[in-house]
Amino acid sequence: MASRRQWWWCLLLLAAWCCAVAAAQSSPPAADPLQSKCQGDFGKLTDCMDYATGHAASPSSTCCGDAGDTEKARPECLCYIIQQVHTGRNQVQSLGLRFDRLIALPAACNLPNSNVSLCINLLNLKPGSPDYALFANASKITPSTNPASDSTAGSGFKLQAGIHGSVVLAVISAIVSSLF
Repeated sequence: MASRRQWWWCLLLLAAWCCAVAAAQSSPPAADPLQSKCQGDFGKLTDCMDYATGHAASPSSTCCGDAGDTEKARPECLCYIIQQVHTGRNQVQSLGLRFDRLIALPAACNLPNSNVSLCINLLNLKPGSPDYALFANASKITPSTNPASDSTAGSGFKLQAGIHGSVVLAVISAIVSSLF
């Protein structure tokens, strides 16, 4: 009986260790300063969802008002949101936002500083970086009206649990099912 109890403790210790390893490896990288600064602006632009997903031909007046307010208060945040949609970071891609539509949003809303190439300086992008080229060549991107044909949108949200999370889940499931 004692050896069986030791076996269970070892298995439990192994499961705890696996959980700790998985948690350490899945912890998010250091927060981007713009991420915390612009977090509220993601929420303000929810009125732009129909346009940004390709379901509306033009942005609503509420969307343009919110985009204009963001551009006036924190112009780098509008650029940051566009950048995040293009790179597919965080959960932004899961929303189905289309890069070609977002990059055209300032011009579609007739914002005073609608030239998104200004984002290069606002985001402190280095020449030669992919994001630098993205904003430098923004004038060549035209928004598509067909949501299914968008080749510039990301591949969508990816689950990133990884193998460690799967192993931990399997070990915990095995332990729980063997106890009952």
